[in-house]
Amino acid sequence: MDNVQVYKDLIKRMLALVDAGTTDSAAGAYRQPSSVYTDQALFEREKATIFKDEPQFVCFSSDLPEKGSYYTFDDLGVPVLLTRDNEGKVNAFLNACTHRAARLKDGCGKTASLACPYHNWGFDLKGKLRAVWEEKSFGSIEKSLYDLVRLPVEEKYGMIFAGMHPDVKVSVDEILGDMAPVFEMWDLGSLGYVAQHEWKLQTNWKLALDTFCEGYHFLALHKNTLGGISIGNTSAFDTFGPEGRNHRLAFPNESIKRLKEIPESEWTLDIFNDFQLVHFIYPNTSLLVSPVSVEFFKLYPGDKPGEHRTIYRSYVRQGGEKGWDGNTPQEHFEFICKVVDEEDYWVSTNVMKNLNAGMLRYSTFGANEPALQNMHKAFLRGVGEVPTEAPPTKVGVTAGC
Repeated sequence: MDNVQVYKDLIKRMLALVDAGTTDSAAGAYRQPSSVYTDQALFEREKATIFKDEPQFVCFSSDLPEKGSYYTFDDLGVPVLLTRDNEGKVNAFLNACTHRAARLKDGCGKTASLACPYHNWGFDLKGKLRAVWEEKSFGSIEKSLYDLVRLPVEEKYGMIFAGMHPDVKVSVDEILGDMAPVFEMWDLGSLGYVAQHEWKLQTNWKLALDTFCEGYHFLALHKNTLGGISIGNTSAFDTFGPEGRNHRLAFPNESIKRLKEIPESEWTLDIFNDFQLVHFIYPNTSLLVSPVSVEFFKLYPGDKPGEHRTIYRSYVRQGGEKGWDGNTPQEHFEFICKVVDEEDYWVSTNVMKNLNAGMLRYSTFGANEPALQNMHKAFLRGVGEVPTEAPPTKVGVTAGC
């Protein structure tokens, strides 16, 4: 795929929106019941379905950079161990020895084989039991019955998705749909890891995710950080994947206006600096891609509807160049953490407090917030619900009164 042409097409769409003083929109405003953020029964169904029965975006190929690499994933309560075997293939297992369920590995690194720290049983990188320590005294067993528990996994376009139980179907092409060629052109398998930060906050996981899915708030909430960079309340919106449940938002920077005076024939890859791309990949990933960096956010439910956890990992796409904000990779990482922490998540936790009061029956997603409407309808379909708009009621008045 010609990545310059992809960016040109987006630029032309965004310039048309900027000139018209508008944004890609839904048909109209939509009243989302506030209960989606507070209802305990719905919260439990989300954890039992869309987080356990859907493929999870675990990491990038570069997190398993060579044969013998391993990477552990514990974000959803299922201990997962990824390995890259001697043939270069990625495998996923329950991170547990089949003898007495001891954990095999922590963190990430490189190893020639897997040895249980409890009783020294040995497995190869494909999960096959190869050695029972002191087998003569232990007793004869059929080793093939004790291979590691295999989990579904697929690596494609530099991305690794896995299932949290053996029956999950994992197909990266199905997940990405017609956007797959765009992800392929970014060479995500060659990313360089920068740093990780984790938030544990008193706010619903979907409420935190909402802050990534619209530019309506840019000039108000981010006026001192992004206000001079981004054009607020303007974005090109696209859906992709099964039932269009994933989305991409392209947010134009103020610098995009310079391209009005430059013939399209002279536009080069540099035009990627004139906008920001934010992708939502169902059910819980926000992926920000820029010319030199990738911001990888994974949001998870906590123990209660009003608790959540975000894991943010920052990567460099090329060398150590400065990004669109003029910072080094580490400085850029710290800048993103500051913006999310002091602005996006500050407002999200305060919204949660207000919703917990129970007097606001619905949140309203404007026509200019199509990604929010699309995403929340997908969540409800994912738990078997038919998305239904909340009836209009006066603030503080129960519907039907």
